[in-house]
Formats: sequence, C-alpha cells, structure tokens
Amino acid sequence: MSIGKYLTNLGVIGALMGALGTAKQTQAMPKDWRRYLVWVVWAAGLALALASVAKQADDEQYEAELKQLEREQKAAAKASRKRR
Repeated sequence: MSIGKYLTNLGVIGALMGALGTAKQTQAMPKDWRRYLVWVVWAAGLALALASVAKQADDEQYEAELKQLEREQKAAAKASRKRR
C-alpha cells in the first residue's frame, strides 16, 4: 500500500486543509460538546476521503470486469446472429 496515492489525492488534501477551517471555527467556541462534535464531523470527512482512496483500485477493477463482460456479451450476440 503506497502512501503517495493518499498524499496526492485532492479529496484527502481538501479534508486535511479543512482542519484549518475547523480550528479557526472552534477557537471561539465554548469548550463544550459542540466543539468536539465539530471535530468529530471533520474526522468523519477525513475518514471518508481516506476510504475512497483505499477503495479506488477495487472500483477500477470492477469497471474493467464490467467492460470485459460487455465485450464478451456483444461477441456472443454477434456470433449468435452469424449462426442464423
């Protein structure tokens, strides 16, 4: 697993940069549950960005398999028409 694909992904970079806005927002907030909730929401966004990068290879493989299946179905239909 390469860390480079995480560091160069725009979704992950955006989520990490969101920490600056979250820090600025929570700086003036009272220290109660709402402040922690804002950080939990930010962390969830970061986790989603990281998960999307992790699943990207699986998605690409799935799309390639679908294209291959579609090609095979077209070839089978063409062969079926030729036999008639």
